[in-house]
Amino acid sequence: MDAAVIQQARACLTQKSEFSSTCSVPQVLDQIGSKWAILIIYALSQGTKRYSQLQQLIEGISPKMLIQNLRKLEICGLVQRVVHPVVPPQVDYSLTSLGETLVDPLAMLYVWAEKHVHELNHAEAPNKQG
Repeated sequence: MDAAVIQQARACLTQKSEFSSTCSVPQVLDQIGSKWAILIIYALSQGTKRYSQLQQLIEGISPKMLIQNLRKLEICGLVQRVVHPVVPPQVDYSLTSLGETLVDPLAMLYVWAEKHVHELNHAEAPNKQG
């Protein structure tokens, strides 16, 4: 994202007079905000993957959670599922053009998280003790 887009986004936030749980952001986060959905989008940003490849790439995800999140992302138009007519069935998953628009913002979140995870963990530690 370029500086103009970031400046525009910040201006939008500073102009808001109130924040509501019914505004667009919480609605979107409800669709894409789970840790599994974000990790699936990260994995698919590398290109088309099969179910087994996603399961190997996304550490700790259960088969049930992978299927549920893939279906949810497909329903909201972020992921495309292609079933090839072969035996056994071969299914490919990829990001749609809408899903591709999430890659840059989520990449920025990834970079931010990598940079600040230790600070967040350090700030959380005293609260766990007491």
